[in-house]
Amino acid sequence: AVAEAPPGAAAEEVLAAARVEEVRVETDLHEVALTNRGARVVSWKLREYRTAEGSPADLVPAFASREGALPLAVDLGDDSLSSRANEALYVVERRRLEGGVEGETVRFRWSDGRGLRVTKTLVFRRADPLVDVEVAAADGTRRLPARLVVGPGLEVELSGSGAKGQQLYYSGQAVWNAGGRIERRARHKVDSEMTLPQARHVLWAGLEDQYFAFLVLPRGPSSGLLVRPVSVVRGPHPGEAKAPKAEPQVSVAVAIPPEGAQLYAGPKKFGLLRRLGRGLDGVVWFSNYSLIAWCAKVLLAGLLWLHDHVAPNYGLAIIIATLGLRVALFPLNQYSMVRMKKMQVQMQRLQPKINSIRNKYRKQKDAESRRKMNEDLMSLYRKEGVNPMGGMSGCLPLLAQFPILVAFYDMLTVAVELRGAPFFGWIRDLSRPDPYWVTPLLMGATMLWQQKIAMTKASDPQQRQQQMIMMFLPLVFTATFVVMPSGLVLYWLFNNVFGIAQQWLVNRHVERVAAALQKA
Repeated sequence: AVAEAPPGAAAEEVLAAARVEEVRVETDLHEVALTNRGARVVSWKLREYRTAEGSPADLVPAFASREGALPLAVDLGDDSLSSRANEALYVVERRRLEGGVEGETVRFRWSDGRGLRVTKTLVFRRADPLVDVEVAAADGTRRLPARLVVGPGLEVELSGSGAKGQQLYYSGQAVWNAGGRIERRARHKVDSEMTLPQARHVLWAGLEDQYFAFLVLPRGPSSGLLVRPVSVVRGPHPGEAKAPKAEPQVSVAVAIPPEGAQLYAGPKKFGLLRRLGRGLDGVVWFSNYSLIAWCAKVLLAGLLWLHDHVAPNYGLAIIIATLGLRVALFPLNQYSMVRMKKMQVQMQRLQPKINSIRNKYRKQKDAESRRKMNEDLMSLYRKEGVNPMGGMSGCLPLLAQFPILVAFYDMLTVAVELRGAPFFGWIRDLSRPDPYWVTPLLMGATMLWQQKIAMTKASDPQQRQQQMIMMFLPLVFTATFVVMPSGLVLYWLFNNVFGIAQQWLVNRHVERVAAALQKA
């Protein structure tokens, strides 16, 4: 091997490998394959996670043509220089870490003998989710600014697998934190190169899908971030007869300061990312609304605690958490449901008198007659002590708890802990739809039942029409939830079951009150 010339001196000899070489590195968390062609990543597999097909989860998409489509390429600010550096065969040096730390350093070095030289160094520690990376590039006596490219694309699930069929699943999305502000761009919405203003300090940037992320974390001040649209060729997967086709992806190039950077390539586990600091927990996308995002974080912490201390099954933990939420919100729910039920009973009792007043003015269409009819109705309501808008006030507590329910829903869509977590029987993965539609159908049936027992018999045609529309909603929800993660369906199903139990208590209470009023 030839010693590398310092950035301030002219290169004297060619430093290049004679053939393509693949370097494999294993830690407790990762199985990484690197190639000396461009010193790039061939695959980055996560030991603890599997795809629906049973293979290790790989953060590098399996595109048909991988030339120029591998992560950790360098961007030197000049297309010609970048192309030469990314296609060159680097000399590989491997060295075990010292000081009692298990791991190794992998260094790639290359020089073209005409002044252009690049060194890329990665440091893997056995139990550390972060990987150190340094990039040094020079052209003659001129030091080149270097960006490290993540992508194009990040996609753990294969085309046609369960997650790709979900409405909530997304992949290959650009994400970055610049100056504490987190921004995202879906790959289909990046149609031209985006340059982040140099005044904004990049804390981290990279690509994400629903459950995983591949991020670069500069160690020092890093200005400059490029988000580029890339067209790659998707080859047919095993068993598919489709021809290869081009599809849009995106790559993110992050400027590497002299102090180097770190890589995070792994699951979007909120607790782990929070412990790592630097605002990494922001890559978990709970909601765009701060109140709902805060509620979701609290609910996720509660779900994880239940799994670790009460029920070592995430399906049971979801059921217990749903029950706990119903108990916590019981007073508000009870108040709302009782008021609405009482209003239904009162309106049903008054319906014959209401119909009599409406029939009195049925044939009179002028404005004066309509005004008199409304006055008669309001006089009837005052005489009977009924507030026709009282049911609306009962809805206010339900609106107050709405952010909590939405937060629970949002939390379950992003919790990577549910990915691959079984419940029982045929539900082997709570992050995927129920393959036999059993839980969505039960959810629809319980929703229908809950609405049925919450309604009183309506004699007014308009009320009957409204009730028919409400009874149609369970069909809409069922059709929507058949493609939702089974963990979400489980939450909604048992929320309905607990709601039915509470509605039964409400009905009994209202019946006793009505019976007492009749006796009086």
